[in-house]
Amino acid sequence: MIHIFVGTKAQFIKMVPIIMELQNRGISYNYIDSGQHAELTRELRKVFKIAEPNISLNSRTKDITSISKAIHWFLTNIIKSSLDRKWLKNYVFPEKGICLIHGDTISTLLGAFMAVLARVRVCHVEAGLRSYNWFDPFPEEIIRMICMRFSKILFAPSRDAFENLKKLNVRGAKIFVEGNTVIDAIRYIKKNEPQKHNKEKYAVATCHRLETISDRARLSEVVDLLNQVAKKMLVVFVVHKPTIKYLKKFELNEKLHENIMIKSMLDYPEFLNLVTSSEMVLTDGGSIQEECAFLNKKCLIIRNKTERKDGIGINAMLWGFDKHITEKFINWKTIADKQEGSSISPSKKIVDCLIRKGYS
Repeated sequence: MIHIFVGTKAQFIKMVPIIMELQNRGISYNYIDSGQHAELTRELRKVFKIAEPNISLNSRTKDITSISKAIHWFLTNIIKSSLDRKWLKNYVFPEKGICLIHGDTISTLLGAFMAVLARVRVCHVEAGLRSYNWFDPFPEEIIRMICMRFSKILFAPSRDAFENLKKLNVRGAKIFVEGNTVIDAIRYIKKNEPQKHNKEKYAVATCHRLETISDRARLSEVVDLLNQVAKKMLVVFVVHKPTIKYLKKFELNEKLHENIMIKSMLDYPEFLNLVTSSEMVLTDGGSIQEECAFLNKKCLIIRNKTERKDGIGINAMLWGFDKHITEKFINWKTIADKQEGSSISPSKKIVDCLIRKGYS
């Protein structure tokens, strides 16, 4: 049995092409929703026409947006899994097989721990990414290292990630997929959802990483960045709930330029359309960096370090909280003749590998 453990919005977007590929081939799977982003993933299932999860670990219908609630939810599931193995093996993992986890979130770690406790093999999708700094990003870098050590199969989305896995000398089978599964999700949206072109010149901005939004000085620098861009063009600031919380807490929402338009979280097709029609993107999201690389969209990465090389020097630039880079980025001419994406389907390659290894 192929178990698929999903928790966040980004994880769902990157794992749903694998789910659809399994469905197209008539291969059964067990979809486990951790409930970290219960509200967001519920809406995404409608977009991608995916059935409800086989198992949901969170009875709440809302997303987990605070650190205290996330810790409580994580520990509750770990303790229950440790003490009630019957529940774990009969309800969460009713059959032996392999559990696909994705990325570097707290849901990734939870899925790995629960699978190990149930004696189910772990497969890490998007493995091998490294910033080589334990605390930047935190806790993502630590989560990645733990999960890679537990995994029996590791799918690397890039040559650099694959080389990292070899250097780490992890025991699992290391497989170079050549591309991130997010490109399959983008192709699906472009094919099945109507695309609109916005004529107005604007930038799209997002910022949600805890190490940035919870730090007054850092978040203040981000506000300064957005204000600087807002003097040149409209900035559509798509905000997560925690971002709004900290902007208000530090009274920085009052300092946002009048040319900044605040938007709540959008559904994926709408957000993708917004990015596609924009002049540039300012983001601290790794997934958005990957999407911009595929779309060849000018992207400023609002971080000190990035474990991804997608688009760097082609369409993307690392900000590093350096004010001098802001103006350089605004006037930067990207490599315009780069072709959008490639014909490779990472999801198909992953499913092909799972079939070869007998997980079907």
